[in-house]
Amino acid sequence: MDLQYLFLNGDGRIARRDFWIGIAILIVTNILLSIVLGLIGSMIGGMWGAIILVGIAGLVMAIPGYLLMVKRSNDRDYPQTYVQALTALNIAFQLQAMVLPMTMGGQSLLANLFSIAIALAGLWALVDLGFFQGTRGPNRYGPDPLEVPQT
Repeated sequence: MDLQYLFLNGDGRIARRDFWIGIAILIVTNILLSIVLGLIGSMIGGMWGAIILVGIAGLVMAIPGYLLMVKRSNDRDYPQTYVQALTALNIAFQLQAMVLPMTMGGQSLLANLFSIAIALAGLWALVDLGFFQGTRGPNRYGPDPLEVPQT
């Protein structure tokens, strides 16, 4: 498996197995980055330092996540519009979390509703891209990733 292709290229198609491997790698990487950068940020700038560094890591991690979802949506022969919308929501959520951190009374109702909307959209994309089969044979995005080239 070519990790560079998986996370840094939006062309072509990937199968469900590669999608789940990519998701697992992104989750583990995001957790580790959040812990390390949170500790570094809190040592440097307290709570705000941790929030800013973890937020920047989340924004950076949105790029390989977006490219992974694009290739999987290509396999499902979908236009990339909904993946772009989900990524835009994710980036907006990351920015909101960096600018308006939780206060003593908890998050506002608007922030909670925004979080729920992001979670539902992400869950829908995860189910749609991760569990449903891609198109068989070549489609407008390239050859079927499950077909083995004949030699």
